[in-house]
Amino acid sequence: RNWWISSYSSLSRFHTGSHQIMPTKRETTELELNPILEEQKTPFSFPRGAKHGSFLHLLFELIDFQNNDKAQLNAIVEEQLSKHLYENVEIWTPILVDWFEQILAFPLNEKLSLNKLKPESKKVEMQFFIDMKPLQAYKVNQLIKQHDPLSARAGELHFQSVQGFLKGFIDLTFEFEGKYYLLDYKSNYLGDQLADYNQTNIENMMIEHRYDFQYQLYSLALHRLLRSRLPDYDYERHIGGVFYTFIRGMQDEKNCGVYFNKPEFALIDGLDKLFSGEKI
Repeated sequence: RNWWISSYSSLSRFHTGSHQIMPTKRETTELELNPILEEQKTPFSFPRGAKHGSFLHLLFELIDFQNNDKAQLNAIVEEQLSKHLYENVEIWTPILVDWFEQILAFPLNEKLSLNKLKPESKKVEMQFFIDMKPLQAYKVNQLIKQHDPLSARAGELHFQSVQGFLKGFIDLTFEFEGKYYLLDYKSNYLGDQLADYNQTNIENMMIEHRYDFQYQLYSLALHRLLRSRLPDYDYERHIGGVFYTFIRGMQDEKNCGVYFNKPEFALIDGLDKLFSGEKI
């Protein structure tokens, strides 16, 4: 009765000291002054919520990152918008096509963008199960606060002692120039301007939703996978890090929309030991 399958969501659901994001001050828009005007449709105004976030994730699963055929991308987007009963398909299709082209070409770092990833070098929605010996929240809190600045700013995780398996799905796992990376797509709304998707606002959003704990668990899964597959595996040499892409902000500006972190080996090794029932 005390053995079950847990997830990042179940372990992070209850926490204290959540960091509240302060809304960005902006000028009153013409639409607000004259509500009769139709709202201009942009990536910022694409519908929000879990359903629409799942739809955007689906597009990433269906699109060939390296295919530059705009007509094919247009056909995929139009078909999926119609299939999922969106209104104004003829308006949203070109907006989403242009937006996704920007996302795919967006420089994640000096060398890397999504449109450089070959199909054989990436895995979409990789599922994992991690064996979990009895795990206590206070030990996890001590470890992650010591080694991750975001976790140090966040509240305490509160979950009952758990054991069994940790289950999860990683949006995108890929290899690039000998290093392995994790990437998570986030459609969170942070504002109507690119400047709203700056690093400060992104970090606040990461803390608010405890995405720091999410990428730590995902990194543990990748660490265990590579350790079992690569005979010469070394964390520092083979792990590239984690990208959290806040896709509404990935439009032209190169300093907005993306959060990157490579967790310290001591943190991932410590989680590995805690999940294995070892002392750290």
